[in-house]
Amino acid sequence: HANVGGYALLMSATLGSVARTRWLKGRGSRTPMLEESISAPYPAISFAGDDGDITATDETGQSKRVRMTSLPSMSDFDAVARRAIGAAREGAKVLVVRNTVDYAVRTQMELERIADAGDESLMFSAGGVPTMHHGRFTVADRRVLDRRIEQMLGRRRDRGGLVVVGTQTLEQSLDIDADLLITDLCPVDVLLQRIGRLHRHRDNNPNRPAAYSEPDCIALTPPGNDLSPLLKSGRNANGLGPRGVVYEDLRILEATRRLISENDQWLIPDMNRELVERATHPDALEDVATRMGEDWLEHSLDIEGAAIGDGMTARGSIVRRDRRFYGDNGDVLFPSDDERIRTRLGDDRIVVRLIPPQSSPFDAERDSSSLAISVRWLPDGQMPESVDAEPTDGGFRFSVGERGFIYDRLGLRRR
Repeated sequence: HANVGGYALLMSATLGSVARTRWLKGRGSRTPMLEESISAPYPAISFAGDDGDITATDETGQSKRVRMTSLPSMSDFDAVARRAIGAAREGAKVLVVRNTVDYAVRTQMELERIADAGDESLMFSAGGVPTMHHGRFTVADRRVLDRRIEQMLGRRRDRGGLVVVGTQTLEQSLDIDADLLITDLCPVDVLLQRIGRLHRHRDNNPNRPAAYSEPDCIALTPPGNDLSPLLKSGRNANGLGPRGVVYEDLRILEATRRLISENDQWLIPDMNRELVERATHPDALEDVATRMGEDWLEHSLDIEGAAIGDGMTARGSIVRRDRRFYGDNGDVLFPSDDERIRTRLGDDRIVVRLIPPQSSPFDAERDSSSLAISVRWLPDGQMPESVDAEPTDGGFRFSVGERGFIYDRLGLRRR
């Protein structure tokens, strides 16, 4: 893009030195050592081709000290739900962020199971229907959920407790402000994004309950705080590790877990640079793998090999504007028509039309005409353009081949 005369602006609060160096100086450039990376100015503005940085001024002067706690209850849905509803009963706005939709749905169902008769007002809802926030809703319903959550957790939020359960969608492009964050273990740069939704607006401080006057983050970890079993099994992985497929690099996750264990107070954004480097820099990751043993060293090689493979796949699908469109034999020099080129590696959803359009669980007067489905959920070789849908109580259902699906207030699920 730059080589054909374009300009690119990259904005990130959590960009590590390795990625930053590649963006500015290209692959093969010298990677700064760990301590050098930690000492780099933050925040900073950098220019490609310039050897130095221009340190930006933090005009707001705002920072927050976040209490960090790890809780080895990642797969204990009862414990997570009780911690969340207990805080909401004390008047806190609680954000529960799970790494996978499956874990989010199971947390929501457990929350509703243990709720008392007077707890209805503590549940996140849209159109008077208890619900949650993740990526398996129709586009129209996602707009409804986005507006609703910003209304209930935004700058001008009302007093009173609330629990919102969701996934990574809660950390993206939403202006929301929680008193307590309960989150699955995730890479530190992702974790900092989630913490950005904690005590986001100081305007809301007078409305915060006394017990949550300071930012509080609880990171959910596997039993015993031990990530090693995830190297071999995807059972109860909640998206973590090579068989969990959401966050595959266990070295980064282990480094992040250690940062939480070793620092019970994080000063944000003052510590951002150090936190990111100590959990993403190659030197830090090599140290984790070496300390953890042979299986982790093998995992390290697997991760690096997968990255090389992804790079080759991406480069093979690039439109080369500096090369001929046709070969000498007249053939088009692009991947074959049956090769799927995605906007990002791993994005495997297709959009299908609903016949006939179906009512929204949150508004019976509004219909949805299409829905995105993961290709991984479909029978081999079946990628329909449309499906026959029929209404059910609070939603609708449909089938693709012998596989059944249901869509309701909890989003899209397999039956």
